Amino acid sequence: MYFASRHEEPLRRLPYQVYRYFSDYGHSIARPVIGLTIIWAFGFACFWGYLASCCVPSPTEIIDHPMGTAMALSFSNLFPLFGFGRTFLSEVLNDLPTSLSVLSGVQTIFSLPLLFFLGLGLRQRFRLR
Repeated sequence: MYFASRHEEPLRRLPYQVYRYFSDYGHSIARPVIGLTIIWAFGFACFWGYLASCCVPSPTEIIDHPMGTAMALSFSNLFPLFGFGRTFLSEVLNDLPTSLSVLSGVQTIFSLPLLFFLGLGLRQRFRLR
């Protein structure tokens, strides 16, 4: 794929370069895991900053532990296939401000290709030849 990308024009070369950067053409397991970790940590920091502040308008009985809730929110956005957000965190997700709701959507959108690249890397690693 590297040589195929070299023969393309710059705009058509972009998907090849993105695929190479994020997954080493489907051979890397570490690159998607690092990407998922960065997305999770950024979301965790944003959610924790909001939930641990003094001005959270949601009831205190919903959020007992803001750090754990922030970790769970960020994790549920990365792995929407498991349904943790709809099952356990629906009342917290409904009370988030618009900016954090957008962040939740962005986390979900960016995590799905990285999960796919992780699956490709695992498949490549354990493929029988």
